[in-house]
Amino acid sequence: MNHLVRIILVGVWFFATGCGYQLRGSLDVSDELKKVYITGDSPSLHTEMVNMMKASKGELVALPSEAGVVIKVGKEDMRTRVLSIGTTGKSTEQELDYYMRFQFFDNKDKPLVDEQTIEIAREFFNNQTAVLAKSSEELLIRSEIYKQATRMLMLRAKIAIDNQKANVKKAETPKIDNQQKE
Repeated sequence: MNHLVRIILVGVWFFATGCGYQLRGSLDVSDELKKVYITGDSPSLHTEMVNMMKASKGELVALPSEAGVVIKVGKEDMRTRVLSIGTTGKSTEQELDYYMRFQFFDNKDKPLVDEQTIEIAREFFNNQTAVLAKSSEELLIRSEIYKQATRMLMLRAKIAIDNQKANVKKAETPKIDNQQKE
């Protein structure tokens, strides 16, 4: 019996590693994204960046010169908006709106792409009878928004790095003059 359990566990392990299984929150990042420097971010976004970098076997560095990519957050904002009001005059439905404006740079302060934005909105039921549940639900939704924003930020950084590599390859490729062909 013990031998059968071991065989099953080893089989599951081989299957999980063979199919490309990754831990939740991790991201397959290139060498340039293993070291990231971020400035202008909120403490909540910074915490999620640290968590994602750890899960992706990367790190946030202390100096821009050590980074493969530098992220400069120009503006970050989280707002709550009332969507509906109940018969008691209190809000029954709310929306959390998140906005971030940012730009990617290389470690020599050269822009990789133009300034970009991320906007995320989440609606939730504001239960006035369960005050403790209401606040914990809002905190959970805020946390999920920061996780999503971090993931979107890193995916866009990956695209910016890939585009930069493609542009460098294009510039290095020698051009053949049409007159030389004839």
